[in-house]
Amino acid sequence: MPAPSTSPSTNESFTWLQPGAWRQPCIVHVTMVANGRRPLFGTLTHDGKEAQVEKTPIGWALVREQPHLLERCPEIRILADKVMPDHHHIVLQVTHAMPRSIKEVLRGYMQGCKAEAHALGLTGNLYDGPPYYRVLTHKGQLHSMIEYVKANDERAWQRKQHPDLFRLHRQTAVLDLSFTSLGNHFLLDWPDRQLVEMSRSASEDQVQSRLKEVLAAASNGAVTYTAAISHGERFIARTVREKGFPLVVLLNDGFPAAGSPHERYYKPGGVYFEACSKGRLLLMEPHEGAFTLPAIQAAVEEVLRRKAEAKHFSYAAIPVTSLRYRFVALNEMGRTLVARG
Repeated sequence: MPAPSTSPSTNESFTWLQPGAWRQPCIVHVTMVANGRRPLFGTLTHDGKEAQVEKTPIGWALVREQPHLLERCPEIRILADKVMPDHHHIVLQVTHAMPRSIKEVLRGYMQGCKAEAHALGLTGNLYDGPPYYRVLTHKGQLHSMIEYVKANDERAWQRKQHPDLFRLHRQTAVLDLSFTSLGNHFLLDWPDRQLVEMSRSASEDQVQSRLKEVLAAASNGAVTYTAAISHGERFIARTVREKGFPLVVLLNDGFPAAGSPHERYYKPGGVYFEACSKGRLLLMEPHEGAFTLPAIQAAVEEVLRRKAEAKHFSYAAIPVTSLRYRFVALNEMGRTLVARG
């Protein structure tokens, strides 16, 4: 099949849609995960210059099925494609309105892949559930979306080869925010993100409902961000970690002071150690300047004012150093990190 195009049309008539209009022109990043996250599709290797995936017969079956997808749906272009050992990324552009939705089209593609896999002797399911869709909503996402897919194997190789996951980084800058951090910094590059923020008064049913949503997204590749403050947040974060999904945790006071005797040998204790050693965790403690950033302060004040008004209290500003302020600020920082393009 022709090589996927990495230079999609920039025609101004192209409509940039919100998720939901699945039959209309749109750009979608699709992730299909192998059953049980097994390396059914290939083996990650390196030739001394670049990483690559040596595809299994099943991995090649995924590629062979793509021309059939394009034949059935001439409205679709493949902008980027990467078969990884245990998952498969495709960035698709729908150029014209289609009689079927993109979800129906992808179900047909996956059925074709399953048929080929079974013909090759695979027993059981090929995929670990339905695909995960991320619909592009503004032009700034397109470049990062394609570059992420193109470099997926190289990032995977680097994670495998460089166990620099327990070194404290004292200057990790994201947007206008600055952190001390430890763990897998590649998690910051993943474009699919979700924030877990639960009220302290959330009921058990509400927590369980949110957990179900979070696990569904995480199982399809989304990185979960949370401050893990309330009971619900801690429960969901623990479940995400126990199930082996990637997690970014925002801390108020989690690391030893710079220059202290404990700094050199610090590593996350207990439950976080294994997750960090496997590259599934990033811990981030904001610098003091992040708490006093005007945009963060304004967002925190808006949240606190809204909560006061909901309880029919008059709003009064609280010190930046108070735990209440800092906990709300952590969630607002998480919201900023998740929403960035």
